[in-house]
Amino acid sequence: MKQSSSSSTTTHPPRRSSSRWLPSTLIYLLSIAIYIHPLTLSPTPSNPSSTTTHQKSFQWPLITNPKPQLDEAHIMTPENHDIHPPPSLETHYQWMEAWHNDYWGRPLNGESSHKSWRPISVWSFRFLKGQTTMCQFLFGVWGRVIGTLVQVVLSFVGVRSDTTIMNGRMEFMSLVESVFQRDDELGVVTSELFIHRFVNVLIHVVLVQLVGVVAQLLFATATDGDDRTKNNQQQKQSRLLRYTQYIAQILFALHPTHVEAVANVANRPHLLALLFNITIVDPSIPFVAVGVLGAAGLLSAETGIFQYPAIVLTMTAIQYRREVVLTMDQVVGEEGGEDDSSLLKEENEESDEQSSSSSPSSLSLLLKTFFTLLPRYILLVMTSVSYLLYRYTNGSLTIPDGLIRPAENPFYNKIDNGEWTYQHRIINYSYVLSLHIMKSFGVEIVGFSHEYGFDCIPEIKLPIVHQTSSTSWAMDLRVLLPLLLVVVFVGLVVWSWYGWNGQQQNKDAIKSKKQLTQQCDRIQRMLLLLTFFAWLATLFPIAGFLKVGTFVADRLVVASTFGTCIFAGRLIAVSLTTDDDDNSDDEHRSTLAIQPKTIIKHTILLYLLTNHLAKQTHNRTSEWMDEFSLLTSSLKSCPRSIKSNLEASKLYSGLVPQMLDLDKALSLIKNAHSIDPTYCDVHMQYAHVYFQQEKLIPFEEELVEALLCPFSMGQAMTNWNRYWQVMLSSGDSVPNERYTKYMQRIQGEIDKAEKEDASKAKKDSGRDEILY
Repeated sequence: MKQSSSSSTTTHPPRRSSSRWLPSTLIYLLSIAIYIHPLTLSPTPSNPSSTTTHQKSFQWPLITNPKPQLDEAHIMTPENHDIHPPPSLETHYQWMEAWHNDYWGRPLNGESSHKSWRPISVWSFRFLKGQTTMCQFLFGVWGRVIGTLVQVVLSFVGVRSDTTIMNGRMEFMSLVESVFQRDDELGVVTSELFIHRFVNVLIHVVLVQLVGVVAQLLFATATDGDDRTKNNQQQKQSRLLRYTQYIAQILFALHPTHVEAVANVANRPHLLALLFNITIVDPSIPFVAVGVLGAAGLLSAETGIFQYPAIVLTMTAIQYRREVVLTMDQVVGEEGGEDDSSLLKEENEESDEQSSSSSPSSLSLLLKTFFTLLPRYILLVMTSVSYLLYRYTNGSLTIPDGLIRPAENPFYNKIDNGEWTYQHRIINYSYVLSLHIMKSFGVEIVGFSHEYGFDCIPEIKLPIVHQTSSTSWAMDLRVLLPLLLVVVFVGLVVWSWYGWNGQQQNKDAIKSKKQLTQQCDRIQRMLLLLTFFAWLATLFPIAGFLKVGTFVADRLVVASTFGTCIFAGRLIAVSLTTDDDDNSDDEHRSTLAIQPKTIIKHTILLYLLTNHLAKQTHNRTSEWMDEFSLLTSSLKSCPRSIKSNLEASKLYSGLVPQMLDLDKALSLIKNAHSIDPTYCDVHMQYAHVYFQQEKLIPFEEELVEALLCPFSMGQAMTNWNRYWQVMLSSGDSVPNERYTKYMQRIQGEIDKAEKEDASKAKKDSGRDEILY
């Protein structure tokens, strides 16, 4: 006889009891504190004037007067009218102008545009910047409260913080007293830049929440009732699911590669694109919302389109798991659960064959999943195609070649210049891709740096194994990293196909479900593996197939970490729940109470896991608050980074007055020039240093070179005109002779360049005639 289920079965994650809010709350507090503390109390050695106090109150320099770092200057500059419309243009310079401009406020069809079309990200800066005094006050108070509380906790537990400006009891008391004072009492105002940074942190906190939600959806099981009505196997699965959720959230909240996207507001597009795209992975999301949010993700960052395959596969894996769990529960419900009834056992044995034949197959469940989600697939495809067609028609699909600097992306034109073969390109970009994959796993091979350009990561030369002398050979061991990852991924494919012998199943239902379970488990494993690979595939832009201006960057890894944190969390959760309790017989145990030794083991492992990541994330965020610490860390990881050497030279040549050291500035610029003699940007810096040293002849010669460099021509021309206007007005014939000689050389270089351009144009015209 058949027994129907008394309650409807759901495949959604179980509803959490009130006691389970504590871990989630602590995770959210951690994800906020790990960023807000360094965002408010990090030292700023290159801006010491901001650390002075106002009477007896601490001024909170990073809240009231932070200095924009790198591309943040483009966001904060008043010249970017899409974000900061001037009062004189506010009536007719509408917010929709951002639709026609790139991320930096330049027209998309302009020659100087990088073609970064991100209107929603631009609008987020325009409308979420604390326009009112009350809003500024609230952001300032929350920043001061969180920063102070974290500082109190660190001081209480005896943690020595090298990333805080608090150096004594008096300053600490001044900090505490200033927490709830109004801005006008402190004589300062909460900075718009700090508000933007705070908003980035809040977006990241929402992503932490979504990681937990998606983790539950991917690994959800049917868990009707509360813990008291569940059998031991259900309790274990419920505990495993909670562990997966919490660990995945912790890994994501503390992932060090997120710092570049969170602490630097200019990288907000990468957070927004992921935020909008993740919200549509749940198949129960309304259909209209899928289209709207999917389009918003594309309009937040152009890299959002590379997240679409991961979104589709995640959505498919979630829906297929729901179908499988629902089908399994229906089979068990139809066959009954009274194991002590001999009559029921006999009927079950007689109906085994009928149940097997009537139950849906794993393939039919996969097809059902596909057809259920087909409208969403079509909608996402149409959205992405429309996006690409629009960008193609307005000429913003690819970045102009002239805007890609070898100093920033040294490998992009090696084949075009005849320096590489395709074998060179495959080997080198496989290593670059492997570096990003390892970053996604939280492993730094090179080290943290905001700039990995030329010559931070030297190219892998062929042959890989080469002779260094008559008796010795050498090999570039970097090629082993891609090979190791290939082996690991192949192993994952093999395991996903064959599974393992130790899989746990419900013994009460294994007889009726055995024919369906094996096939469904295999399909689920393969779907999860494809989902994992799809999240790693969000790194496609830096795989060497597309023309991009970025070489290696932490911000490009953020999307891939969404997948790696979930699956790493699952792996760690499985290892933590596989304890001594698993060796005991379920029939002799009424509960799955965790033993004290298990609690101790879990606590130690959790501490080791989070402590390292928390230190890295906290320290890295602190480094992003000041250009000196940022460049120092970059030179530590990449001592041969030509751009980092150049930027560090500017710090010592007067950009930071209290750090003026012309000899050190000259040493850094010479180091940059020796790394790449063709890097013409160095000549402007040479001229700047020589002028301060009153070495006029070297200054003039370097200024000529700076004039001939297309990237420093504008500034060099201004300085050139000012300098020679003074020198030639003296009436001395010697400066006049030097000026004439320099102008002759400049004119010669101009004539040479014009001839080369004409020759190139003629060659291109001849090629077109042959083609047509």
